[in-house]
Amino acid sequence: MKIFTTLLLAMLSTLIVSCSSSTKNMKVYQEDNQALAQQMQDNDLSIQYLGVGGHVFRFRDSAIMTAPSITNPSFWVLGPFMPISADTDLIDRYLPDVSDVESILVGHAHYDHLMDVPYVMQTKAPSSHAYGSATMVHSIAPAIEKNRLHSLNDSMAILDEPGQWHYNSKKTIRFMAIKSTHAPHFMGMNIMTGTYNKDLEELPWHAFGWKEGQTLSYLIDFLGPQEEILHRIYYQDAASQEPLGLLPKMIARDQKRVDIAIITPASFHQVDNYPESIMQSTQAHHFILGHWEDFFANQEQEQQDFVRAVDADEFFQRFQQGLSQDTSWTMPMLYQTQYFAPHGKLLTSKPLTPNNP
Repeated sequence: MKIFTTLLLAMLSTLIVSCSSSTKNMKVYQEDNQALAQQMQDNDLSIQYLGVGGHVFRFRDSAIMTAPSITNPSFWVLGPFMPISADTDLIDRYLPDVSDVESILVGHAHYDHLMDVPYVMQTKAPSSHAYGSATMVHSIAPAIEKNRLHSLNDSMAILDEPGQWHYNSKKTIRFMAIKSTHAPHFMGMNIMTGTYNKDLEELPWHAFGWKEGQTLSYLIDFLGPQEEILHRIYYQDAASQEPLGLLPKMIARDQKRVDIAIITPASFHQVDNYPESIMQSTQAHHFILGHWEDFFANQEQEQQDFVRAVDADEFFQRFQQGLSQDTSWTMPMLYQTQYFAPHGKLLTSKPLTPNNP
């Protein structure tokens, strides 16, 4: 226990003193695109970035989202046995209308991906169901009816073997979980690991109570009238160590190039060949960088900085080298909405050159 405490304090000290990079000279996507919203065609897709791992996807009259994190406590209250909970006032203020969301996909069960979900399901998306690991289910079962919580441990894709598709009620959206990993936080150490094997009696009350569980990536398909795939999204909220997290070998009728891949710079240097492995596996037409901001107590800040303890120059150098000539990318500002035609074509009011938003 003493060794663990020493290592933890060393890690926390390093993160505290680590400088987050300014985004002043970075290409952060921020555009007034109200006109685009009014011009959307039936087959177009909108994606709104909520910060950290949160995104809202809207297609026709259906909506799905990935787990939002609005509360984002200060770094100073994240030690073991320091109480934290969802900041309902912040969620009320910043979370956009998600009352039409039917499914919430959870990549892993750390506090910054799951802590806000119960309140969102209770008050903002009252008809939604949450999907993720068994640990996710056990963690928030004290607050949410069990028939709205779904474990994907037994239906996820594992390496080359495809998993099970899960559909929304209108058969316009389907998704498949992919067994993945969570990059270590510091010097190869991953904190807040572990699983829960039974429902908790109350929600976790400190950061270390939100155990990681099985980390998942997702394929999300948006379907036409004949169940043809109009948009294919690859999503992950934690950098993964290949071969886990890579696409499985799909059967013939499910084969399609990924249109949009959502990946994360956070802790990319703690695993091998990332983001290159995901870029090569997905061959996406467009990449969205999520979980890019320094998210500790950031909601009230006018300027968003790049995630701390990450070499931004190295990440962007490697990321840009992995892009093909026909690939575009964006790093959206918080709450920015992007609009896409099929095949990952970003709709914009200004010219978009490949590799350069």
